[in-house]
Amino acid sequence: MRLYQSLNEIDIQLNSCVITVGMFDGLHLGHMSVLNRVKEIGKKENIPSVILTFSNHPQTYFQPNISNVVLSSLPEKVNQLSQFGIDIVIAIPFDAYIAGLSAHDFASKILIDQLNVKHIVFGYDNHFGHNREGSKAFMDTEFPHICTHRVSESIINDEVVSSSLIKSKIQSGEMQQAFTLLGYYYELKGCVIKGDQLGRTIGFPTANLRLDIADKLVPRHGVYLTKSTVLGKEYFGMTNIGVRPTVTQSQELRIETNLFYFDMDIYGEEIGVEFIERLRDEQKFDSFPALVAQLHQDRINANNLLAQIHIAS
Repeated sequence: MRLYQSLNEIDIQLNSCVITVGMFDGLHLGHMSVLNRVKEIGKKENIPSVILTFSNHPQTYFQPNISNVVLSSLPEKVNQLSQFGIDIVIAIPFDAYIAGLSAHDFASKILIDQLNVKHIVFGYDNHFGHNREGSKAFMDTEFPHICTHRVSESIINDEVVSSSLIKSKIQSGEMQQAFTLLGYYYELKGCVIKGDQLGRTIGFPTANLRLDIADKLVPRHGVYLTKSTVLGKEYFGMTNIGVRPTVTQSQELRIETNLFYFDMDIYGEEIGVEFIERLRDEQKFDSFPALVAQLHQDRINANNLLAQIHIAS
C-alpha cells in the first residue's frame, strides 16, 4: 500500500482509479461495506483502489480548541487500511484550502485532474466539498462521465452504524455495544509513564498511560475490564479512567491499568489498552481500606466476566 500525506507528494500518474472520500473515523462495520465495494470495483476493472481521507478531523479545523473527538488516530487508520488491502491511501490535512473548495472544484481539481478518478463510491451519508454539496446526485449531474456507486447504510440492532453513534456509546461506557458496531474492541494507545506508585503499596500496581494523541476519544470515567498489548503479548486487566477522588483532590485525568499476572518494569514502553466491558462508576470511598476492598471485588468481577466471555466464545 502507498501512503501520501499531501496532494503534492503524489508521484504516480494514474490512468484511472476507484475512490471513496471521507474521514472514516474508527473504520467501523459501515465503513467496511464501502471499502469492500471499492475493492470489488478495483479488482473487476483492474484499477487501483484509493482512499482519500484527512489527517485531522474537520471538527478540529472549525473548533481548534476541541479535544477527544476521534476514534482512530491516523497511524491506526492507515494500519487498518493496509491490512484491508487498499492500494493507495491519501491522507491530507483538512485546512483552509480544503474547507474552502466547492464540491465542483474538489471534484474537478482533485478527483479528476489529479487522480483521474473513473469510479467513486459513496456511503449512505457521504459528501465532500464546501457545505457538503458533493454527493452521488451531484456527480451524476455535473460529471456524468464518472461512474458513481452508493452503498446503503449498515443497520445493527435497529440503529444505523455511524461514527457519531459509536462515540456516544463510548462516552456512555457501553463498550460491548461499541464493539458490536466497530467489529473490534475500542483501544487507547500510549506511553507508560511514572505515577505516584501508590498502587504498588496496596497490591494493585498500575501502568499509567499517556495518550499518543490528545484528540483521541476517552471512554466515560469508570473501571473497565481491558486487554492490553505489552511488549508483543496480551494481558487481561482492569483499567480506571478518572481523577481518583479517594486519594487526591486533583482533577487531572488518569488512565491506569492493573495487569493481571504481570510484574515487569515497563516505564517508557508503548502499550495498547482494549476496552471490553465497563465494571462500575469511579467513586469516592470513605477510607483507603474500603477502596482496597473494592479493588479486590473488581478483580473478582473482572475474572468472572472473562470466564463468561470465554464460555460464550
